[in-house]
Amino acid sequence: MSPRERFEAFLTGKTIDRFLCVPLILNHAARVMGVKIGDYNRNGRLMGDCHAAAWKRYRHDLIAIFSDTAILAEAMGTRLKFRADDVPTIDIPAVTDPSDRSRLTRPSMGSARLPVHLEAIRTAVAEVGDQVPVSCCFSAPFTTAACLRGPDQFARDLIKRRELAHELLRLALEVGKQFTDAVADSGGIPVIVDPVATGSVLGENQFREFALPYLKEQMAHIVRRGFPAVLHICGKTSRILQPMLETGSAVLSLDDISMDEARERVSDKAVLMGNVRPVATLLQGTPSDVENEVRDLCAIGRRCKAGFILGSGCEVPIASPPANVEAMMNAVRTYGSMN
Repeated sequence: MSPRERFEAFLTGKTIDRFLCVPLILNHAARVMGVKIGDYNRNGRLMGDCHAAAWKRYRHDLIAIFSDTAILAEAMGTRLKFRADDVPTIDIPAVTDPSDRSRLTRPSMGSARLPVHLEAIRTAVAEVGDQVPVSCCFSAPFTTAACLRGPDQFARDLIKRRELAHELLRLALEVGKQFTDAVADSGGIPVIVDPVATGSVLGENQFREFALPYLKEQMAHIVRRGFPAVLHICGKTSRILQPMLETGSAVLSLDDISMDEARERVSDKAVLMGNVRPVATLLQGTPSDVENEVRDLCAIGRRCKAGFILGSGCEVPIASPPANVEAMMNAVRTYGSMN
């Protein structure tokens, strides 16, 4: 089966030849073409070409267009510091003082680097979209709000300025829904990532107040556009796994959690995706390490009631040896049969 055939069959409950395999090849795609990250994340055609080239090399089952988690916040006024060969970082948040929130507005889809990502989607779809589906990963409201305020200050706002936090979250949600529509209209599948809302930072009660309501609305909007709701949260997710289920996500992409634990707790409520270790295995391991981890995950995946997608726990590190990514794909072809 081609990746597109496999993906579409999976969504409709038809038999597929093996597990879907989605290593989260994001900025690593630039390495495949040997271009600088700074050029990649500011040039939509180049970004799309990089992902098409990465797919031609690895033949994974879903392309994931992405540069960094601040693209929505940047379009709303956060200033970034760009680096020649690494992802940009926050320089000056849009809301350094609470009074700054009055200047925040919904951006147009031509603002900052939003058109870069939309052009990248269209480019990848034109080049290889007949063979593999193309998605675009972008931040959930919680992560976008944190980028508007600065993550450390936003963490304090959750305690000292709760209404400000909710105000930023509501605006971030509206911009996220707007960008969802732009991604869909460009031929891409919207995928939500929420790295700042990780259980490594938030307890369940905070997640329920500040992340869950906005994620539920974001996911409902994606479903209304006719797509499966896919949620990725980095880091430790054991203590927020139950509210993650309540977001309405059809697929939970998990990072630092035992997949066996996740399988038992999630049961038939969502498809699980993950979670080959990005650093310890894909970056620092050998192809044999990758193969062994994939074999063990596929054994767990066959016992997942709602379904399983083999993926990396988080973004494939930029400097990961291509041989390790290739080993992941080869291993799923060997061990990824459905029975």
